[in-house]
Amino acid sequence: MDKGKEKEFIIDLNDEDFDYQYDSIVETKSDEEAILVSDNIFNDLTVEDIWKMEFSSIEEAEEFYNLFAKVTGFSVRKDDVKRDKNQNIVSRKWVCSKEGYQHRVCLENENRKREPKVVTRVGCEATFRIGFNKQMNKWVVKEFMVDHNHPLVEQKNVQFLRSHRVIKNADKAQLNAMRGVGIRTSQIMDYMVQQSGGYNNVGFTKKDLYNHVDADRRVHLRDGDAEGALAYLCGKSEMDPSFYYKYNVDEDNHLANLFWADSTSKLDYSCFGDVLAFDTTYRINAYKKPLVILVGINHHHQTIVFGSALLVDDSVSTYTWVLETFLDAMNNKKPLSVITDGDKAMRKAIKRIFPDSCHRLCAWHIQRNAFTNVHVKDFTNHFSKYMFMEGTVEEFECAWNDMLEMFNLHGHKWVTDIYAKRSRWAEAYLRGHFFAGMKSTQRCESMNAYLNRFLKTRLKLFEFVKHFDRALSRIRHNEAKAEFETHHSSVVLTTKLYALEKYAGTIFTRQFFLKFRDEMKNAELFFSVSTENHGGYRVHTLTKFRSPDKIWKVCYGNSDRSMKCTCMMFESVGFPRPHMIVVMKIEHLDELPETCIMKRWSKLAKETVQVHHDNESQGDATNIIRYGALSSMCSRMSYFASQSEKAFKEARCEIQRLTCQMEELYKNSVEESEREDLKATKHHVRDPIIVKMKGNPGNLKDKFKKPRHCGKCKKVGHTVRKCPEFVNTHNAFINIEDSIEDMGDMPSLLNHNMEGGSRHGTNEFSQNNGPETSLNDSWLGLHPPNNFTNQVRVIE
Repeated sequence: MDKGKEKEFIIDLNDEDFDYQYDSIVETKSDEEAILVSDNIFNDLTVEDIWKMEFSSIEEAEEFYNLFAKVTGFSVRKDDVKRDKNQNIVSRKWVCSKEGYQHRVCLENENRKREPKVVTRVGCEATFRIGFNKQMNKWVVKEFMVDHNHPLVEQKNVQFLRSHRVIKNADKAQLNAMRGVGIRTSQIMDYMVQQSGGYNNVGFTKKDLYNHVDADRRVHLRDGDAEGALAYLCGKSEMDPSFYYKYNVDEDNHLANLFWADSTSKLDYSCFGDVLAFDTTYRINAYKKPLVILVGINHHHQTIVFGSALLVDDSVSTYTWVLETFLDAMNNKKPLSVITDGDKAMRKAIKRIFPDSCHRLCAWHIQRNAFTNVHVKDFTNHFSKYMFMEGTVEEFECAWNDMLEMFNLHGHKWVTDIYAKRSRWAEAYLRGHFFAGMKSTQRCESMNAYLNRFLKTRLKLFEFVKHFDRALSRIRHNEAKAEFETHHSSVVLTTKLYALEKYAGTIFTRQFFLKFRDEMKNAELFFSVSTENHGGYRVHTLTKFRSPDKIWKVCYGNSDRSMKCTCMMFESVGFPRPHMIVVMKIEHLDELPETCIMKRWSKLAKETVQVHHDNESQGDATNIIRYGALSSMCSRMSYFASQSEKAFKEARCEIQRLTCQMEELYKNSVEESEREDLKATKHHVRDPIIVKMKGNPGNLKDKFKKPRHCGKCKKVGHTVRKCPEFVNTHNAFINIEDSIEDMGDMPSLLNHNMEGGSRHGTNEFSQNNGPETSLNDSWLGLHPPNNFTNQVRVIE
């Protein structure tokens, strides 16, 4: 029986063509409707009627008996099967799930570490067997035993019986779609329960849903986790010609390092690759492999991803491999500036691969270290002030010496060490180097925090790369939204410099126009104190309101209208600051000079490249999109069809017809995809090993974690509640009459479908004909049978 679908059937005894043929059984739309109608039909159906039934296939017989069990109140499972010399099935048998007995070894285990499973086998002899009749070319009933030796389950509890818990294909598709956007399995279960009208209508339990998720994961990883991840990236490269991925393996052929970047990342780097920031994140996948995300900033002041890598460790050689691979993917274009944290291995790799790039240390990490290492009141505030001070090197050195005197920190180890690195963090030393306004790796940190909403610590590599792509597509959607707002709307002009402000609005993106307008307002605090003519250029000397001791000089070129300020902030951030705007007013400029416009902040930043739009509808995503579209269309149809009885019946018949037709198409497509899978490229790479990193905060905790001991026997591996010394496994016979009050708990034993184990019992109806008694005369769950067994027997 196909566990991926469930059909409910009604037997129409008034049909003249019924003649106990299975073809007269028709589908219904509602599970509840099927059970109510079938309940009445099975009450009138006799054992002789069932003996005369014929089936076209084994699946049909199994579906009929399972429905009979659902209406009656028990669960079924497959038993033995007989084949001919050509291995063709000639007989199939189903039994009650309580058939047979559990073996003694399952109950008596002195070394038990877990609670033993509950007893579910009580020797029930209810049986249904069919055999193939060659003359009729049909499957006919060979054996049918209706009596049970245990209480049957009430209809309200049938939902817990194993053979009646099935996740339908529609539910699986909905599950995959919801998990794809990061919704937890438990939340999906709550949604499906609400959608179906209650737990009794959903058709499965939360545990079934988790089991399906785990089984689906195992199917995708049948060739290995690393193999699945590489196959996914290989598939993306086939759909995206510019997609780049590279990996290496260790001496045992385990996956070591993995780098990938799609065409959008490569195009972004060609436009905005002047500044590169990257950081390492730990404990974000099942192997604890560190994740490195190489990011930048686009013309909307948004974080963009240039590439990603999963590393085997955080050594110099590994970081060198990442940067070399990154350069290879980006056509050997090196960034002007690089921002990282204070990791020494990163520093050495950057110096080796990017020798001409200006390396800046993350300001946030330095501030945190200052607070941690120097326990002097107000030191961190003064340290931060001088770190970001926009002055000359001489001014910084003077201020630094004054600070050491103030806090008496001469000879302090951390202060001495950080001072030796001042050329990589002090603004006075970094003036004139372009960093696009970035001073820390917080964009990496915020990116990691954003990805943590989608990525989990126990994700396998195959799942990780897929979820990473989904998170990346959402980030790029925000860029598309900003691009739309920039090109299809205009901001309200608010300053008196109407012409200059309007021109800036036509040049800059929305985000940077707002930044420029703020600078225009700040320019009101500055004014010119003198102007000097030097032939082809003029030098304007500026000062600030209430700061007459501070002066700035702006050199203005008469011919090309170029500007250069002693603050050197234009060279650092890339757009005019207040000093330049004051000179624009003095020179009566209605437009921004071309020399004051950096293309990377303009609307035309990406005009020379062909933007590749992610094809998000490839692979599994295609099925999810199709499912969503059809669900939306069917929802509208269902509304109109539910408004009248005639429309409801016509819609139901049409849905049944289309379902059969689509099922055949699905079977054919599955066979084709399986053949394609056999032709898929194999990388023959083993799964990576779990690594321990220096940045992993859990290593120290795990290292000193003490083993858990039992409070009674003091042994390791279990708790007091599960101590084997206190588990009673010596009762071979359990007297049910002595514990008749526990009969209400019996349905819970039906949750376990034990396929194995020994069996005991005899077949009373092995002939082709049976007694002509009604099933109601036997027992359909309202009253216990006469042969109710009083003991649960355990055999050797």
